[in-house]
Amino acid sequence: MSKGSKIPKLTQLTQDNTSSSDLMGQLLVKTGQFRGGVVVGQKVEGKVVEVTGRMVILDIGSKAEGLVVEDQFDEARDFIKTLSAGDKVTATVVVSETMHGQALLSLRDTAQETGWVELENAFKENAQVEFKVLGFSRGGLSVVTRGVEGFVPISQMSASIAKNIANSVGKTYKGKIVESDRASNKLVLSERAVSESEMIKEQIDALKLIESGEKLKGKVVGIANFGAFVQIKIPGKNGKDVTLDGLVHLSELSWQKVVDPAKIVKEGEVVEVVVIGKELGKLALSIKKAQVDPWQKAVERYKVDGKVSGKVVKINESGAFVELEPGVEGLLRTSKIPSGMSLKDGQTVECFIEEIDKKNRKIGLGLVLKVKPIGYK
Repeated sequence: MSKGSKIPKLTQLTQDNTSSSDLMGQLLVKTGQFRGGVVVGQKVEGKVVEVTGRMVILDIGSKAEGLVVEDQFDEARDFIKTLSAGDKVTATVVVSETMHGQALLSLRDTAQETGWVELENAFKENAQVEFKVLGFSRGGLSVVTRGVEGFVPISQMSASIAKNIANSVGKTYKGKIVESDRASNKLVLSERAVSESEMIKEQIDALKLIESGEKLKGKVVGIANFGAFVQIKIPGKNGKDVTLDGLVHLSELSWQKVVDPAKIVKEGEVVEVVVIGKELGKLALSIKKAQVDPWQKAVERYKVDGKVSGKVVKINESGAFVELEPGVEGLLRTSKIPSGMSLKDGQTVECFIEEIDKKNRKIGLGLVLKVKPIGYK
């Protein structure tokens, strides 16, 4: 097939093939009656005849020709760039024979094997690698590099990408590998290790000046459903302010249960935070730890047998959790709820305190009823 030949679409190439023909081929191989050709899933050794921008032609023996085209070409594109006429490679049969008499092949497995070797070397040498974004999720980007799929956590993206990660799909970036484990097929990359390398160096130096448990003030610069992003400025070694990014996770926004972070903090608001962790130019922060723990006051104020009023905030098999005040909940166990009585989220209930477990931060409740069943006060 010459360079100028028109490449039929995969659907055209396979339109005369049926799954039954591949099944028959496999059966003939097993019975020893198959004398030529290949079957789906078979590994074949091939010699590169020609490489173009859209196709690889392989000589797979017995005057047979195999093609790597379309999706199979795209998935191994980086590996294919390294091939030249005469190179020998191992391919996997995708379609045993098209209407034009060629087998359709995949180089994915070989590309991945070669890719892992290259990536492991890049990891050891702290070298840059190029990757393409395949998709995104709440936690980050799914990407592919050297034929190997990997992940870029949101904490390892530059601010420009993190603000609208959906726009990055299909684009190509450079990054560095922060975790490589071929055995578990795990590859984690950092895009900001390249795009913000100078800034990260300054941030790492600045982070050395900050201690866990330290109280700081910062500005809320973004809100997501998993928490709030806060920027903190501290003096750098050269006297110039260094901006550090931090995340206040949903669970660290308030002592009370938080469903919507936007109801707790507003973008542009200055907040007091406590440092609870540090990671490559990033801070893990807590707003609630910068405030007085309401539990400490609650154990002083609430007494056993005391009457309280609260709102049901969650119901499960253990019973109903009742919010007595922001950050303080009590449990009304299922056994304490009379048969036939139904409680619902948001309902206000009158209770009395049965027990206070200071060590485990738990308050046990009983229900105050107008009609008192046996055993209820």
